Amino acid sequence: MIDETRRRIIHIFMEHSGYAKTQDIRSKGIHHKYLQQLVQEGSIIKLKHGLYSLAEIDNYADLHEALLTVPDGIICMGTALSFYELTTWNPPETHIAIQRGRKVVLPEYPPIRLYHISANILTLGRTEVKMETGEKIAMYDRERVVCDAVRFRYKIGIDIMKEVLKEYMICKHRNLNTLYSYARKLRIETVLNQYLDVLL
Repeated sequence: MIDETRRRIIHIFMEHSGYAKTQDIRSKGIHHKYLQQLVQEGSIIKLKHGLYSLAEIDNYADLHEALLTVPDGIICMGTALSFYELTTWNPPETHIAIQRGRKVVLPEYPPIRLYHISANILTLGRTEVKMETGEKIAMYDRERVVCDAVRFRYKIGIDIMKEVLKEYMICKHRNLNTLYSYARKLRIETVLNQYLDVLL
């Protein structure tokens, strides 16, 4: 691939916050075969059919933008777990919790995955974290995302949940009283104890 073609493709990605669709490339008169070359080189990542992201995209740069798309949403699950460094899992989508029953029209990018949460537990563990840019965004705290990893263990995978629990138990900032308080409210205290007994 010639350097000029590579530069044009990367510029297209930058125009779309680090993401691009196959049709974005084609619309600029560039053959889509170059996308596969960039995937093989490791410069970009294929997220799903027709959608790619830069390999070195700042995973947190678009959180504020994502929340503008989903007002009153709360960063949760994989995105929050990664932020707190409780897992090596780094999902390509931004995970956002919203109230169950609410309808949201999502943009094509940045990619967002919604978790629909009951109103009575939606704000449990909600906090605000300050990003390097100075912006504050709504996100669940450590204890809530650990509980959610247990609640949604079959969706994210048992291995990921176990990794989260192991990392949390050696975390200096853990608060077991809060963890068990949340676990009782989320009705997972028995399950949480079972997994912690095995891991510890």
